[in-house]
Amino acid sequence: MNILLVLAVVTISSLALVTAKGPFDPEEMHFIFTRCMEDNLKDGPDRVKTLLKWKEWVTEPKDDPATHCFAKCVLEMSGLYDAASGKFDASVIEAQHKAYPNSEDKGKVDAFVKAVQALPPTKNDCTAVFRAFGPVHMAHKATSINLFHDNKALTKGIYEKLGKDIRQRKQSYFEFCENKHYPVGSPKRSDLCKIRQYVVLDDAQFKQHTDCIMKGLRYITKDNILNCDEIKRDFKQVNKDTGALEKVLNTCKAKEPRDVKEKSWHYYKCLVESSVANDFKEAFDYREVRSQNYGYHLMQKQPYNKPAVQAQVSEVDGKQCPS
Repeated sequence: MNILLVLAVVTISSLALVTAKGPFDPEEMHFIFTRCMEDNLKDGPDRVKTLLKWKEWVTEPKDDPATHCFAKCVLEMSGLYDAASGKFDASVIEAQHKAYPNSEDKGKVDAFVKAVQALPPTKNDCTAVFRAFGPVHMAHKATSINLFHDNKALTKGIYEKLGKDIRQRKQSYFEFCENKHYPVGSPKRSDLCKIRQYVVLDDAQFKQHTDCIMKGLRYITKDNILNCDEIKRDFKQVNKDTGALEKVLNTCKAKEPRDVKEKSWHYYKCLVESSVANDFKEAFDYREVRSQNYGYHLMQKQPYNKPAVQAQVSEVDGKQCPS
């Protein structure tokens, strides 16, 4: 899908758009594609119909502001459009083909790049961006599908090749990180019994594991920047106060370590040991459940059910840490 992972990050101290450059793997494509859908699908009788069209790369209804903003979300979060400068950028296409040279013929990629480079500066507006990019999308849709991992045959091979090094479809990001850093049969596998109960360890292995999860949830960007909005988003999903969270994050940020290898662990520890610890754990648990299915809210928005979430997390506890 023509989706590339961009990390639009709002820091505690100031607003800043942080765009992660490609190349991006299928998991990253899938995350951003579904996120843009979730943020722009409207409730109502046409929700599923619109969803199915977007999934097939059909940007309709063409006169619908939701479709326009969905398209802009994809372009901006992929790095194909920069809202600050108002310019389109083809460099991500080149980066993607360099990483996945067998995904598409170079001549077709070059034509796609040339078409994007020819686009004029466009104001930061959903409809304006949609209309500007529309002809390019229609002319190079097949190339985009191959380059950006929506050719199912090509994508299947990438998932198989990467194996345990990529979060597989329908796999919780928590389980992915747990199985990667504490594989079955390894000496410290039993540490998961403590980790899944929010015990904060202080060794290098746990810090790597925490970095895996925090980046997988997009709480920390690939560039090691705190993404406050993503954490706030999860608090809102469980109806918790984001004002109290923001105060805690300000405190955490004031003590942020310079060592990038310590950042994810620092913020996780800071939240788990903070005044919003219980709210964080509740939000974290619900995110674990939703991370099994990036399309969790797409067909229809799912109401939060705390007992059901706790039951699902307990089931995973039993699998990852059998008694």
